[in-house]
Amino acid sequence: MAQRPTIQKPTPLSEPAFRKGGDPVMGGVNIPKFSAEMQAEVSPEAAPLWNFVLTHARKIAAGVVVVVLIILAAAGWQWYREEQTKDARLALGRIISMQDPAKRTDALKAFLKDAPSAVAVAANLELAASAIDIEDWDTAAASYASVAEMEGNSPLGFTARLNHAQVLMHKGDYAAARDEFKALAADAPAEVVPVIHQQVAEAAVAAGDKAGAIAAYESAVASLPPTDKESAAFFRSRIASLKK
Repeated sequence: MAQRPTIQKPTPLSEPAFRKGGDPVMGGVNIPKFSAEMQAEVSPEAAPLWNFVLTHARKIAAGVVVVVLIILAAAGWQWYREEQTKDARLALGRIISMQDPAKRTDALKAFLKDAPSAVAVAANLELAASAIDIEDWDTAAASYASVAEMEGNSPLGFTARLNHAQVLMHKGDYAAARDEFKALAADAPAEVVPVIHQQVAEAAVAAGDKAGAIAAYESAVASLPPTDKESAAFFRSRIASLKK
């Protein structure tokens, strides 16, 4: 009669077995040797950092949560601002479509009190144009000054300053317009410098400043290209008439 095979009870993985020599083994891994290898992988310089991380794990986790919340809050604020800007643009479009310039001017003034910065330039330009339609020179001048301040040395900022000076002429503030044009001449592109000097001269004439007007016309002649003899002749004739 055949003898039954003997079935050996397996050693549980959770209980370390011992090889000859006394080293505990789990799953075929020599535990002391494995531990020594892991310690060897961590450099002495990194060990304090690792210990710090283990000691302050809860605080670090809390800090990570705070950072995530800040990021989410910033994203939410950005979305809110974009929605505000979108609504403001729609409202500005409805105001611009008004046919009555006086009502449009009043509506733009009210709109600008709480308008987002993203639409402030456009709203001020529309307000200036509407104010000019009803000859409200103070409002137009203030609106162009606001755009010039917001836009700085950009081309749009330069244009706003130029329009501001022209509005000052309509307003009758000739001395201020002369000074504004004079400042613009220093920043103007070369091809428009003669025209700006002419504006300085005309504002000076209106302000009763003959000497300033003559000097401005002379600067206009000097800034002209040699081929523009017609403009040079006109400016020289203006100089001659002012010297009489």
